[in-house]
Amino acid sequence: MDIIQVLLALSDINDERNRVDPRKPLAVFYREIRELKNAIDAAEKKIDYLRGEDQDAQSEMDQLIIDGPRWVDEIAKAKDRMIRQRELTLKEMLVIQQEVVRLEDSMYYGEARVAELRDMKARYDMNRRQLSAKRKEMKTLYNERAEVYNREKAEADRVIAAFARQEDDLLEGLKPEERSIYREALRMNPENPVAMVDGDICNGCRIVLSKQLVKNVNHGNNVIFCENCLRILLPRV
Repeated sequence: MDIIQVLLALSDINDERNRVDPRKPLAVFYREIRELKNAIDAAEKKIDYLRGEDQDAQSEMDQLIIDGPRWVDEIAKAKDRMIRQRELTLKEMLVIQQEVVRLEDSMYYGEARVAELRDMKARYDMNRRQLSAKRKEMKTLYNERAEVYNREKAEADRVIAAFARQEDDLLEGLKPEERSIYREALRMNPENPVAMVDGDICNGCRIVLSKQLVKNVNHGNNVIFCENCLRILLPRV
């Protein structure tokens, strides 16, 4: 095959690869799977956060429960001191009364806070269970979708590899510098690296070419780029 036939065959392979490229629908599939994975990760972080909040609430509640009997005992002792020690001055009595009020306030606050913490823990537990169930559903769906994706990707890779083998076989028929030129044209124009010259127009970008460039293309001895779109120019055959 001469260079023009090789380039036309390479162009045909590239057109067919772009037409049937199985990776395009997989890209949408991959985004769906990635979004599922992100949602699972977010749910797991939220579950960990709720678990930490629950542990903090439990620690605070445990301490308040421990403090309760101590406050009761200290209140009883302070009241007993006021009853037994009749020689106390008015100032000393006021100090003890203020201490009793402070301790009672702490005790009432502790009781209210324990009830509040119990409610918080119940909400944490409910939210955590709901999130865990949702995470389980998402993981199941993710595993199912990932299995299908991996299977279809393997088939897509097989198809793309077959195109690559055909392309490599044809590229072997070109000189090293010609292969480099083709690959550069393909990099710049992945949809169509080769264009025909219609009269004096590149049919890739529809730009009018110089007369000398058209003459060189029609002569057909060298690989020539379009000055505008950098596609490889071939004469109309």
